Amino acid sequence: MPGSTSSSWLLRAVFSVSLLTSSFERLTAVASGPTSGPAYSAPLTSEAPMNVLMIVVDDLRPPVSALQPTPNIDRLKAAGVSFSRAYTQIATCSPSRTSALTGLRPDKTHVWSIGPYFRTTMGRRKGLSTVTLPQLFKENGYNTTGSGKVFHPGSSSGSEYKSEGGGDMPYSWSIPYFFCDQFYNGTVQSTAAQGYPNGSGCVQSDECLACLEAEGAITDKKAKPAWSAPACPDDCLPDGLVATNVVAELEYAATHESARPFFIAAGMKRPHLGWFAPDTSYAKYPNGSVELAAHRTPPSGMPRFAFGDNGEMVAMDDIPVDDSSGYPLVVDWKQHELRMAYYSSVDFMDKSVGRVLDAMDVHGLWDSTVVVLWGDHGYHLGEQGIWCKSTNFEAGTRVPLVVATPDTASNGMGGTTSGALVELLDIYPTLVDLASLSSEAPTNLQGRSLRPLLESEAAPAGLGAGKPRSRREIDRAFSTAAYSQFARTSSNTLSDDDGIIGSVLPHAMMGLSVRTDEWRYTEWVHDWDNRLNNGTVEKELYSHVGDPSGGDDPQDGAASSIDDFEFENLAGDPRYAVQEGELRKLLRAGPWGPWWFFHANDAENGAGFPLELTAATPIETAVGA
Repeated sequence: MPGSTSSSWLLRAVFSVSLLTSSFERLTAVASGPTSGPAYSAPLTSEAPMNVLMIVVDDLRPPVSALQPTPNIDRLKAAGVSFSRAYTQIATCSPSRTSALTGLRPDKTHVWSIGPYFRTTMGRRKGLSTVTLPQLFKENGYNTTGSGKVFHPGSSSGSEYKSEGGGDMPYSWSIPYFFCDQFYNGTVQSTAAQGYPNGSGCVQSDECLACLEAEGAITDKKAKPAWSAPACPDDCLPDGLVATNVVAELEYAATHESARPFFIAAGMKRPHLGWFAPDTSYAKYPNGSVELAAHRTPPSGMPRFAFGDNGEMVAMDDIPVDDSSGYPLVVDWKQHELRMAYYSSVDFMDKSVGRVLDAMDVHGLWDSTVVVLWGDHGYHLGEQGIWCKSTNFEAGTRVPLVVATPDTASNGMGGTTSGALVELLDIYPTLVDLASLSSEAPTNLQGRSLRPLLESEAAPAGLGAGKPRSRREIDRAFSTAAYSQFARTSSNTLSDDDGIIGSVLPHAMMGLSVRTDEWRYTEWVHDWDNRLNNGTVEKELYSHVGDPSGGDDPQDGAASSIDDFEFENLAGDPRYAVQEGELRKLLRAGPWGPWWFFHANDAENGAGFPLELTAATPIETAVGA
């Protein structure tokens, strides 16, 4: 829990953080090029390739509360386009990042949980031949560097260690990856900090360790505090260390021709649990200033396995739970405190992002750099009675996404919001398109370039160019649906009382969800790996009619998008039978293919499947209207 504030303020001024693997030691390797792949060739000319800065934020939900201001991310929004309805493919860290960075859905990577590595799960041939987003840039002459949490660390990205290292080295990065995560006990998590052979990444200085210990922010290794507010410098915590490293990388790239063009990825740890942030961030949220979610109980009619069991939160120390309803619900008085801690850690992350954007200013890189910021999934702060991620609900699947290019700052698109239904899968094709590398991209990417949504509203390429159209017309012309999924294992979600246990497969239950302009529809399929012989178990239907994240004037992060929707399951209600039937067809027309029509409970629909659709197929076509 939060430590005292007794440490001297003077420590802030005298600390100098020691990095076992310093930024500049790593970057001097750039001059001779990467250890594998093509040599660099990137003079700054009028035809110079576009640089890329990609910022990935862990557990960041869209700013759906006035109490979650992000002034530095707002600076980026002012220069680019925000997407108010962007969705993850799966609401948990490693599978989502794997999907976005490979451009493939989880059912292609075979990564549905934390731990497996896609180059193994996809089989030797497909796994080793898969080209990740940074890898594509590396193989086309870019200096690619990564800091913090971009790929999920440890075994999930190829490390021999469970929690440290990996990073998809050596495939994706030109120089050793700068690992920087954090254990729940307050110490940083990197192969350098753990003293592993050839380790790299952040290490807390002796002064930082002394400060954190004095503030109670470093605890017993078995402790799991939900939050801590030490009066210590920013660079005692991962996001501060990552920002320092990325600032150094930008400076090096700006002053060394051999380091250009660059693809620099920055992975911010916060607001992932535990919510460690300097006391200055916590000071912005005095007691009693934080509101609670409007609907803090599971939706009426919700299937039991749609609830994420709150396992991540209740595993933290000192989390009181009321399970009288049959669900492990965090008690209301604790929720005020937890929301305060989440918002405080968002403030610290935003400050760290601001330091990176300041470096862009200092070195004049905006005219030659595409900047994208995205969250790996959404986050529940008590909505539906749920904390953390791991659901198919709006709070779990919707993510922040901002794209700024040199053009958006001058073509009138800077500071605008698109309400198009887009996916994290779209980031890969978007960046290669903006860098003029589409011809080099893998042909099996499952997303679409967002470039038409970044161009002038009067003439979006490929969407009726030259014909003036409203924002809503453009958004709907781009897509009509976004798809997400989440796996539940038989061991942690279902019980014999459900009457449907029988599978011992790792992912016995798969929830498949489609989000359209005004609806979310989800089906839970039993025994996913044997789905041809098993039918849908439960269904969910939630109305988003009137949701301000879409419409004629889409609002990025409108609070009511999360709080005022998805609290009543309408599936099976005869009043909405038409909508349910249309959405059922649309879900089957989505990325999981026509196998559904062979389910026993779908026999009445026949064995044929006449359509091959994409997310861009008009809904009228998809549902046969």
